[in-house]
This record gives sequence, structure tokens and C-alpha cells, in this order.
Amino acid sequence: MAASRGHNLGHTELGSEATSTASQFVRTNGEHNGQSRRCRHQPENGKQCKANAQTGTPYCFFHDPALDEERAAARRAGGIARSQKVLLPADLPIKPLRTASEVVELLGDTINQVRRGELDLRVSNAVGYLSGILLSAIEKSSYEERLAALEATVAKPPHSTMLPFEEDTNFDFVQQDRS
Repeated sequence: MAASRGHNLGHTELGSEATSTASQFVRTNGEHNGQSRRCRHQPENGKQCKANAQTGTPYCFFHDPALDEERAAARRAGGIARSQKVLLPADLPIKPLRTASEVVELLGDTINQVRRGELDLRVSNAVGYLSGILLSAIEKSSYEERLAALEATVAKPPHSTMLPFEEDTNFDFVQQDRS
């Protein structure tokens, strides 16, 4: 019972020194009870920015007025990087991709190239996406081939010229009544 009473102490029971230290911590660090300090920027809609403020400033990177030039440089660098084409080597061998196992081999090679840092992620994403489409097309092609083979088998007449169950067919196992 004593532990629960001590846990619920109010400001008056803590003492002025503890209260002063806690409020000083909140003022200097902007943190209280493990919660981080939020950016103070409030856009026109009145809602406060939900990003964490940077150390030593009440604003996040995107709203700190002192960082206008750095943000502009970061936007330029990002735009330049995005607009640059990623070209693969011209001597890259052409892989036949006619079967699912060949596509799986390409995906394995691509994964290993990404892991070694030899292939740009945008190229690997394109290879993965196109491989999924190709695998679907290979699967459908296989169904079409099997269906065509079944249709050809059903459409072929048997070796004899007589169709099964013609009117003049005589069955030996049927007894004819001769009375």
C-alpha cells in the first residue's frame, strides 16, 4: 500500500526542488515523460506540424526559417538525381526468358546484383515488375497449348471410318430375339 501512495504524490508533496528541476528540464530539452518536442510551425489550417523539432530550434527541418537555402539545395539535388537515367552496360548479355525457370534465374541474378550494389533499385524494381507480368503470360501460354492439344485430340476421328454407335452397328453381346 505504501508503494501505491508514493506513486500518486502531488506537486506539494514532491518539494519545490524537484518541481523546479522538472520544469527546467521541460524548458531546456522540450521533453516531458518521454514525449518528444514537436515542431512549432502552424500552417494556415491551424493544425500543428507533427514532425519532431530539431535539437536547438523549435522547428523541424522543413519549417526552420534558417534552413531555407539547405532545403532548396536538397530539393535541387533530389530533382537532379531523379531525372538522371540509369543505363545498363551495352554488352549486357540477352537472356532468353521463355520458361518460368529462366525468369526465376533472372530474378536471382537481379537480387544478387542489388545486394552487391551493382544494380540501381529502380532497374531492379522494373525487372521484378516485368518478370511478374512475364510469368503470368508464360502460365497462360502453357494453358493455351494444353487446351489446343486437347481440342485437337477430341476433333480427330478414330482410325476406322465408322462412327461409334451408327444405326447398323451389330453388338455381339446383345441377344436378338428370333421368334
